[in-house]
Amino acid sequence: MHLPRLALLSLLGISALVTSGCNTSTPVAAGQVSKVYVRDVAASSLHATDILANAVHDAGVRALSAQGYTVVATEGEADAVLRSSWQTQKSAGNRSDIPNVSLSLALFDKSNRRLFDGNSGPGVAANFWNDGRATAEVTTILKGLPAPAKK
Repeated sequence: MHLPRLALLSLLGISALVTSGCNTSTPVAAGQVSKVYVRDVAASSLHATDILANAVHDAGVRALSAQGYTVVATEGEADAVLRSSWQTQKSAGNRSDIPNVSLSLALFDKSNRRLFDGNSGPGVAANFWNDGRATAEVTTILKGLPAPAKK
């Protein structure tokens, strides 16, 4: 493997470890939610994040299902809705043309009250995001949810 490629992969690995420890979340009240509708990711102004929409959505569905939630096909069937969006910040580094990006997830009940929110931590350059990173961040953020309500 070429040295620059090895260095880049090492940097990506270290960056993933550092930022995954920075996830912040607000817990949902236990016992309120068992059925969740996962909305598509809110569109952003960046192509680099918009192409990750399917990975974020699918990771949300898989993470919720793995934790025992029932993922439903329509908002009408759901106790709550999972929304996700990208936050962008201007980069001050050498590549100021590439913005820093973080992912935010929030769970809202039927009355639009926020039950849970979490994010991927400090922004990371948009070109460091890929399907694998998006999936890992969603999974880590949603681990902050308590067990679903009994059905």
